[in-house]
Amino acid sequence: MTLNEEKIELSYNPRKCSFSNQILTSKDHSSIQISIQPLNLSGVAPGKNKTFAINGKIRRKGISDLALNLLTEEQDLIQKNFN
Repeated sequence: MTLNEEKIELSYNPRKCSFSNQILTSKDHSSIQISIQPLNLSGVAPGKNKTFAINGKIRRKGISDLALNLLTEEQDLIQKNFN
């Protein structure tokens, strides 16, 4: 490699659980990633997807639905009282 060539740096950014901020390892086969598209009142999708990752530990505890509800409330995708 000569001095004029650019060096290519590859960086690995591991995914993290959106709820617990734990790193999702390659052996965590029960982790999921969900993309949610916000809609306006007429049903048109004006913006980009919001992506959430949930690790397997949260799913095994049975609180992934609670985690997803809290994350979507923080991003204003659902109302706090959506009954």
